[in-house]
Amino acid sequence: MQWSNVFRKIALAVLSVMVIGVLYFFIWHKESFSRPIWIQVVMAFCFLMLSINNFTLKKYAMGWIFAGIVLAFGISIFWDAAV
Repeated sequence: MQWSNVFRKIALAVLSVMVIGVLYFFIWHKESFSRPIWIQVVMAFCFLMLSINNFTLKKYAMGWIFAGIVLAFGISIFWDAAV
């Protein structure tokens, strides 16, 4: 098994668990988008791994979508850390 497949599967598993957790808190506890920074960093890392993997597989549309999400998380992390 190649390392890219291992990283992709780990990133997908972590991202799936975190997205389900975020959706759970959004729906049941009516929380907003302000999440702890460590959760945002982990999710940004997972999206970054997915973006890199899509670019290596020449799936450029999905790669750019995930790269945009990483940029949004980066701005959010910077905004939370600066304020």
